[in-house]
Amino acid sequence: MANDNNISFTNKNGKVRFYDGTATPYYIEIDFGAGDISGPLGVPKTEEILKLNVGNSDADGHYIEGPDDKIFEPGQVSLSFMITSKAQSDFLLDWLDAMNYIGSTATVNSHTLVTTKGTTNRDGTNASPAFADSTKYACNVELFLDGPGTDQGWQWNEVWLPLAEQSIALADDGASVTLTGYHHGTVERIVSFTAGTDVET
Repeated sequence: MANDNNISFTNKNGKVRFYDGTATPYYIEIDFGAGDISGPLGVPKTEEILKLNVGNSDADGHYIEGPDDKIFEPGQVSLSFMITSKAQSDFLLDWLDAMNYIGSTATVNSHTLVTTKGTTNRDGTNASPAFADSTKYACNVELFLDGPGTDQGWQWNEVWLPLAEQSIALADDGASVTLTGYHHGTVERIVSFTAGTDVET
């Protein structure tokens, strides 16, 4: 048996999925053999504001809690990967269009997607507010690392992928896509991918 204390996770062992908000969610899976991903491990906290006694440090010095808007500031999730399948890249482009409501419906492969915006409680009580712009759709992003004996995964909820901030690059070894999203929901540890329906089927 492999020594669980000496595991080195690499992108060779990773997969990323994007999920919509349907009851049994639709998802698209990206193989991560040649790619990178980064994202925060938690959500922001309120600011601690120092109050002193007329500017003097004494027993009356204390902190007060700043406004809650800090909690709901979006965090950035970034990933890049090589395009290895035209069919998959077509579905991914359709998914990005759907997140920005390009066209008459948010549809991928004849499946109508549902936004995940407002489905989690960042402060533990209140749902994340809906976007003022109804053409902005959010999805959940899940990263799962398959290790010898130990698996690890994370879920970034309510991620908006603005089309203007996504890019494609061509090089001698192929074409790569770089995606940037902003998560407005919670960050969760996961032990397996969420069950759902592959949007490619």
